Amino acid sequence: MDKLDPADSRAPYLQVAGRLREALRAETYRQGDKLPPHQAIADEFGVSVGTVKRAYTLLQDEQLIVTRQGQGTFVRASGAAVPPAEASPGGALNGVDLADLERRLTAVERKLGLAP
Repeated sequence: MDKLDPADSRAPYLQVAGRLREALRAETYRQGDKLPPHQAIADEFGVSVGTVKRAYTLLQDEQLIVTRQGQGTFVRASGAAVPPAEASPGGALNGVDLADLERRLTAVERKLGLAP
């Protein structure tokens, strides 16, 4: 894997998640494998550790990886079990992260007093 494409309109964490998803589909990382630490992925793609954490969270929400406190992050699904990015429930739709959009909407509703 190499640096992210600066011409890609998606947020960096979505690009990182997409590249990692591709690696899972290609079985670069197989079920049960330990993924590299956040800093190693950040260095590889030229992004911040926070960006990698956000990408890992997205993949965890999609149940492709699991993080065990103090042990690291492990692959839950690889190969054909990994859906393409377009079919990922927590992924992006035309460059829009649906989970992030939902969080933002909830925050606005709370500020307006429309949500608990």
